[in-house]
Amino acid sequence: MTIDTLALVESPAQFLHLLEWCHAERAAHRTRLVVLAPGDRTTVGQLQSMADFAEEEGIEVGWHTPRASAMSGLRMLAELRPVVSRARRLVIGDPFSGMIQALLPFAHPGEVVVVDDGTATLEFAAQLAGGEPLRRWHAGRAAVRAPLARHTRWFLSRAHLQLFTVMSVTALPGSRVRHHGYDWTRRRFGPPRLLSGVDVVGSSLVETGVVDADAYLDAVGRLAAQSGAAGRYFAHRREHPDKLRDLARHTGLRVVRPKVPLEIELRRGPVAAQLASFPSSVGYTLPLVLAGVGTRIAVQPLPESMIRDHVGVRARSFLAGVAQDMQRLAASAPALSPSV
Repeated sequence: MTIDTLALVESPAQFLHLLEWCHAERAAHRTRLVVLAPGDRTTVGQLQSMADFAEEEGIEVGWHTPRASAMSGLRMLAELRPVVSRARRLVIGDPFSGMIQALLPFAHPGEVVVVDDGTATLEFAAQLAGGEPLRRWHAGRAAVRAPLARHTRWFLSRAHLQLFTVMSVTALPGSRVRHHGYDWTRRRFGPPRLLSGVDVVGSSLVETGVVDADAYLDAVGRLAAQSGAAGRYFAHRREHPDKLRDLARHTGLRVVRPKVPLEIELRRGPVAAQLASFPSSVGYTLPLVLAGVGTRIAVQPLPESMIRDHVGVRARSFLAGVAQDMQRLAASAPALSPSV
């Protein structure tokens, strides 16, 4: 039996943007969603919260835990292979994912939709346009899954491709870009109550090995000191608990671990009058989610001294480009500390 739309998501951000796509396309009741859940509790908790929203919208939700063991991964492939092959439309959020790349050889959709998963859309569009192997911006060449990555690039370069995004990307030959403004999120939540002061948006750049941990703590500490208040620190879901405990002691900020994606957390409120963030996807998402609320996004660039020595030129350039984009999008938001 043919499936109209099959969506495969692995992260809360992908889940959120799938819901935005379903809202824009009025496709909730025609969409079958499969969550490929990771192992960490924070991410699974956010995914479960998003699944509740999806079911309220009429979306059929199924779960797999392919990373629980080698057998779990093989079982997932065996069970999803016939499902993927019957989908007329495929919606994915992470073309760099090994799980997604392993399933694509069985897919024969008339259309492929890629929704945002952080800033990955930027790198994906650039690599697809340049004919490069698909690899994450912070990964080295050894991390490329050569056969699967090559097939994925070949598959997506020939697919009827739609990028459903808030990122600054342009259409590739044979594809189209559809920008959105978080209509589902803005309709479903808020508007939030506005608080005085400054909150800090957390980053997983330490966990991905890009930024030095001590330098990151010092930078956040300077932000907290300059704000002059015991503000909040909204932790990224991948930040390590030990790092967050050190950060709370070092800065005096109150660490908040959201149970939903940050866009929903802040849209529900309360939200500070100013948010400080290092280069990340929130520079693209939050100005749209919080439009009209009165919150300013203050962009904090990453000095070279914070970036670890092994990080290559490609990753440094990517971070610099994201920072420039954020500054352009939040031009009216003054930076808290040019020295950070």
